[in-house]
Amino acid sequence: MITVFFALINPILVGIVLQLFSHWLDEKDKQ
Repeated sequence: MITVFFALINPILVGIVLQLFSHWLDEKDKQ
């Protein structure tokens, strides 16, 4: 059951992390 939960949640978490990371890179480039 937990593996199914993670299989569903992981893509969402990865998407959030990628968005935060790309946003952080943009902020770093501005400086």
